[in-house]
Amino acid sequence: MRRVASVFARRALVAPLVLSQALRHQGGQQIHRGDIRAELRAPQGSRPAVPARGGQQQQQQEGGEAPEFTPVKPQNSKYVQAETDAATGIATLKMGRAPVNSLSLEFFTEFNQWLLWLRSDEAVKSVIITSAIPLVFSAGLDINELHQPQPERMAKFWTAFQEMWLILNSFPKPLIAAINGNSPAGGCIISLACDFRVMARSPKAAPEKLFRIGLNETKLGLVAPPWVMAGYSYVLGHRRAERMLQLGETPTADEALMIGLVDSVVEEDQVYATAVKEASRFMAVPNQARWMSRDMVRQEVTAFLRSEEERDYDTQFFMQMVNSEEVQKSIGGYLARLSKAAAKK
Repeated sequence: MRRVASVFARRALVAPLVLSQALRHQGGQQIHRGDIRAELRAPQGSRPAVPARGGQQQQQQEGGEAPEFTPVKPQNSKYVQAETDAATGIATLKMGRAPVNSLSLEFFTEFNQWLLWLRSDEAVKSVIITSAIPLVFSAGLDINELHQPQPERMAKFWTAFQEMWLILNSFPKPLIAAINGNSPAGGCIISLACDFRVMARSPKAAPEKLFRIGLNETKLGLVAPPWVMAGYSYVLGHRRAERMLQLGETPTADEALMIGLVDSVVEEDQVYATAVKEASRFMAVPNQARWMSRDMVRQEVTAFLRSEEERDYDTQFFMQMVNSEEVQKSIGGYLARLSKAAAKK
């Protein structure tokens, strides 16, 4: 009964926004996933188990037994770099897409590939996610992906975003976010899925310029995905999350610490060392028990994307929302302002 109620509650949340029942079941645009590369998709066993009748756990089956998936180690690139400390087993995954780590389809592709590899590499015991670019962790989704999008690319882009969320939230090893700069929107989303978030207070060279974090999508006329809303509410509590989502608030690091959006705030040059310390603390706990505890608690965080039907519905919803006249006008205006500001520099 609880599962049924949860499904209806989720549908009630998103259905009034854009899509009608007719779109969902009678002629809504079909999303073709056959050409999505396997590396973008979470392998069998990486998604949370679905509670079955009688309290037992069963792995989600979609169209029969999923084929065996063996990740291939990616190459470091200008977008994503990874290295593992052999002595500690701590891997560091650095985002490096200049100028602000905006999240494009190509970025998601490489980031997901690295996550899947680090998940499978037995030498890796914990992963720290951080930025190789000063002053910014990630500025969020690449707005160019949302401006006058091509349907096929947009479907791939959103699928890759969904898969990142699923992979991060079902990751079997401790994930630590070393937030060494501003982290709005998509940057905040990446950190939400981590087990511990340590954030720099401000740049060392300019302590008065406080770093900020939060989901500010509404200020651009967009709505955060419902699966992200679930994660935000899980961390902040429903009422606070609702208010902050509506207003697009991005609190400073110290304000975020007070409300639980981050777990620790340190000076900029102490972020990575603190992340290593916290990774070691998580690694000291027997991993199977730690992972199972995490996985059970996060069932509702991944529930929106639990089935292929739900992921397709979410993709259709987003594509119709982002293609609306109001949203395209807002995005076009934002890009124009960015272009004008860049021309003045």
